[in-house]
Amino acid sequence: MMPKSNFLQKYSLILVVYSLVFVLITVGSIYSERFLTLRNLTNVLRQAAYLGTAALGEMLVILTAGIDLSIGSLVKLSVLVSAILMDGNPDNVIMAVGLTLALGLGVGLLHAFFINELNLSPFVVTFASLFILQGISLTITTKPIGRSSKDFLLLYSQKFFEVPIIVYFFGLVTLLIAFLLNMTVFGKHIYAVGGNPTVAELSGIPVKKIRYGVYGICSLLAAVTGLLWLMRMGVGDPVIGKELELNAIIAVVIGGTSLFGGRGTVTGVIGGVLLLTFTDNLLVVLGVNQFVSGLVKGLIFVGAVALYKPNKGFYGSSIQ
Repeated sequence: MMPKSNFLQKYSLILVVYSLVFVLITVGSIYSERFLTLRNLTNVLRQAAYLGTAALGEMLVILTAGIDLSIGSLVKLSVLVSAILMDGNPDNVIMAVGLTLALGLGVGLLHAFFINELNLSPFVVTFASLFILQGISLTITTKPIGRSSKDFLLLYSQKFFEVPIIVYFFGLVTLLIAFLLNMTVFGKHIYAVGGNPTVAELSGIPVKKIRYGVYGICSLLAAVTGLLWLMRMGVGDPVIGKELELNAIIAVVIGGTSLFGGRGTVTGVIGGVLLLTFTDNLLVVLGVNQFVSGLVKGLIFVGAVALYKPNKGFYGSSIQ
């Protein structure tokens, strides 16, 4: 049985994050009659699904003491590629989805190749990729292009028991990532690599293969996020994906995942996603200037990083 002190240490920041979410919901319900309406809460859950899908991929990379700064640009490129390939034709949906996912996986594996085989910094590799992928996207088009098929577009508005199916999809992704980290050898190795890659390698853990895995999954989930955006927008819009990588990293860090690797929980990341999403939504509902949102996120991020010490974290090495 886990000692009380360890339990409090492990879950203290998670409790803080979810307490802040509760405070936001309370404030929103007091100052706006629209905040707790089914329509608004449905919108919040949808937004959380978009950010959360990308954030869970980012979490895997950060757990290995890496980072991926390119996911926003990859989401942008994925939206454009899928819209062009689909071109409104329902017969093209499977082909467009498959090639878009292959694009995402390929980009992630390429990142891991440069990090593993050329010994380059994850920051340098993915920062360069951010501009390369963005450049490719803007070379393709600077205005909306292509279009989703009608059936694919309708998935955005489909609900089951008044809950959008996109939210159920996000729940499934969350469970799969939690299972991966908590119940598989691969997941245990992710934490080991993030904790100390040298020791992990000496222990026989295939560090390079783990990096290929996490960067591949991260970029794959970014491509999935692009497909979710196509469901919503109906066209390939080059504006999509702006600042997504920053929001994903903020959500991961304020959820308690260490930027130094080896520590973090899916539960915490979901809390971080909800905190950011409810913050944005509340500011919009209250009519606050949109630039304030960036200020608030920055302060939350600095506070979360300040609470974490590289030699004294909030979390153990297992997912709950």
